[in-house]
Amino acid sequence: MSRTKKKARRGAAKNLLAPKERGKNEMTSIQLEKKQVATGDRGKKRKLNEFDDVDPRPSSKRTAFDMKPEQTPTLDDALDPALLADHFAKCIQKWFPTSSPIELEDRYLPTKAFVDTTSYGRDRVVANLPDFLERFATGGKEGLSTCNEVATPHTLVLAISGMRIADLIRQLRVFKTRDSKVGKFMPKHMKFEMNAQFLRSNKVGIAVGTPERLNQLMEAGELKTEGLQRIVVDGSYQDEKKSTIFTNGQIFQPMVALLNLDSIRQRYGAEQNKIDILVF
Repeated sequence: MSRTKKKARRGAAKNLLAPKERGKNEMTSIQLEKKQVATGDRGKKRKLNEFDDVDPRPSSKRTAFDMKPEQTPTLDDALDPALLADHFAKCIQKWFPTSSPIELEDRYLPTKAFVDTTSYGRDRVVANLPDFLERFATGGKEGLSTCNEVATPHTLVLAISGMRIADLIRQLRVFKTRDSKVGKFMPKHMKFEMNAQFLRSNKVGIAVGTPERLNQLMEAGELKTEGLQRIVVDGSYQDEKKSTIFTNGQIFQPMVALLNLDSIRQRYGAEQNKIDILVF
């Protein structure tokens, strides 16, 4: 065979590919074509269509507790009573998604329950809480520093966590006297019986705690509401995860339960023995 013919055969062989290799090249071309269709000439994303190999169905349902804090209404500014009632209502709708309209209505808090604190011009930070209380509490500092009976506080402070409770306690000790204690109550760091025993043994004027633990103590009869005058909601504080008492459903739900206890709710706006809600 001539040298020219041999050269021609070798060139033709190089252009032939095995079936598997041809398949790979074809698949690569198809994938590349799909990618170009999906992104466009300039690489801009668009909605996937029937040619895209994806499952459009969501992998799982999201529950209320999976929502990010920014998806829940937040308390950015001091609000008047009507706006506070509306703010609570929106959060109740968020954190009680399976409740019927009638059940939601039973949980909504009346405007008359809230004290108008819009006149308070200082920042709502922990260092200013004592001043805030003196400003809006009947009797001022003297009234906040007294307590007549054991297990019968005049003030409840509802907080999001044990760490926050510790910060609040340090500031509220200015109201601690020999006859009136400032107590902390939280489930993760203190046993229920320890909290109950403290209430039985002391006149606690100001009780600072999580809604869950304070609710437990009330339901067990260890914390009495006869002398209760005000409930302070620590609403402006954000923890390291940017959560507030309104954006954390596991805290907000027991708080709503506490605020709607019969022994408390029926006294909102009452002429005598009234209970007020103050949002700090």
